[in-house]
Amino acid sequence: MTVAQFFNQHSFLLVASVLLGGGLVVLIARRARRALWFAWFAAAVIAIGVFVALRTAAPRAFETVADVQRAVSSGTPTLVEFYSDF
Repeated sequence: MTVAQFFNQHSFLLVASVLLGGGLVVLIARRARRALWFAWFAAAVIAIGVFVALRTAAPRAFETVADVQRAVSSGTPTLVEFYSDF
C-alpha cells in the first residue's frame, strides 16, 4: 500500500482526528466554557457514529461454484466482482 492509498482509504479518520484534535487544543488553551466542551464531545460522538455507520462489511469469498450459484439464485441482489492485476 502506497502512502497515497493509505491517505485515500483513511482520509475520514485523519481529517476528523486533526479537526477534533485542533478543537481540543483550542478548548484547552482558551479554558472554554462547559457548553463548548459539550459541543466538542457531540462532534466527536457524531464523527465516530458516522464512521461506524458507513463502514462496509468484509467481502464474502466463495469456495465452490455451488456457493456462487446458491448466492445468485437466493433472490437477493448479488454483486459478482472479477479482479486481476494483469
